[in-house]
Amino acid sequence: MPEHYEMQDEETSVVSYDISVIPNDFNVMTINSLIESGVISMPAFQRNYVWDRKRASRFIESLILGLPIPQIFLYQVERNKYSIIDGQQRLLTIYFFVNQRFPRSGKRTFLRKVFDENGNIPDNVLSDNEIFQDFKLQFAKQENGAPHPLNNKKYYTLDVAQKSSFDLMPIRCMSIRQNRPEDDGSIYEIFSRLNTGGLNLSPQEIRGCLYRSDFYKMIYSLNSEPCWRDIVGKKEEDDKFRDVEVLLRSYALLYDGELYSGSMIRFLNRFSKEAQGFDGEKIEQSKKLFFDFISVCADIDKKDFLAQTGSFNVSLFDAVFVTISEKILADGIEQAAITQDAFDALKKDENFKNAITHSTSHVESVKTRLRLARKYLYGIEEPNIED
Repeated sequence: MPEHYEMQDEETSVVSYDISVIPNDFNVMTINSLIESGVISMPAFQRNYVWDRKRASRFIESLILGLPIPQIFLYQVERNKYSIIDGQQRLLTIYFFVNQRFPRSGKRTFLRKVFDENGNIPDNVLSDNEIFQDFKLQFAKQENGAPHPLNNKKYYTLDVAQKSSFDLMPIRCMSIRQNRPEDDGSIYEIFSRLNTGGLNLSPQEIRGCLYRSDFYKMIYSLNSEPCWRDIVGKKEEDDKFRDVEVLLRSYALLYDGELYSGSMIRFLNRFSKEAQGFDGEKIEQSKKLFFDFISVCADIDKKDFLAQTGSFNVSLFDAVFVTISEKILADGIEQAAITQDAFDALKKDENFKNAITHSTSHVESVKTRLRLARKYLYGIEEPNIED
């Protein structure tokens, strides 16, 4: 099945970094306390909690039995402040089990946002039976037909020996901090290669942990807007946050496009770090710009942003977003109107079609599609660098 978001894969080379890797063996209850206090923060901008109760029960059983489990990787944001990069499902399972509540499958996107706002799950949410059910361990019968000794057990109904084994089970946590340079590049490279949980993190999931900011909160909020979902052509938000990456990429090319040098991953990482310093005025301007862009595109057929396969063409969108936003910032929204005929003419240009379908991350492709978007949408003529 083809991906809905047309994004070309990109590999990056590794340069030298100065990093510190500090191992710590915390027992289960210490880890849970660190989560409760916010010292270890949940990666709200990563994927939802995806484990079912059977898989979660097996993990809890492993802790009670003292079986080895994969180590946890933490990113040191600042002193006594860590973000989980690899191990989210395991640590959330511990948190849910100790609180004796298991999230219902249809409520997990909501819970991810609650975690981001509060650092934990408030009691009134935990007690809501529409969002949670009791976390009772679930196991099939043993081979001899006898019930599993942990079946239907909750945290506070474990016997003394079981509860003690669970509480005191040590888990290896690797804390990683980049000392130099200050762009977090090595952290990104390390976490993009981790796969101990069995599910590779997407680039935007990793950025969500490394570059949390008010600007990020704003674009993640925009990602839920119905007007944006209409343009994307998909009501459900993407589990790997590729739709959020489209917004991030469009703002990055708008604000820092002249700095783009050919690696979209590194470009977006640098911009994400820069955006951590955006003040409230800049963030509010960016939010207003998004809705002004939506207004300008009101009469454009939203299906025009989709390829013939039905997938969303990211390169087409970023070219149009940057071009219209530049016009709004320069001349105001009244002067930024575009026509369906101009949009159709842009899409029919052979050079533009090539720039949005082949080698889309190359500098030449980015410059070409922006140059042609300005020409067709607003009649702005710029020299062709290839002439």
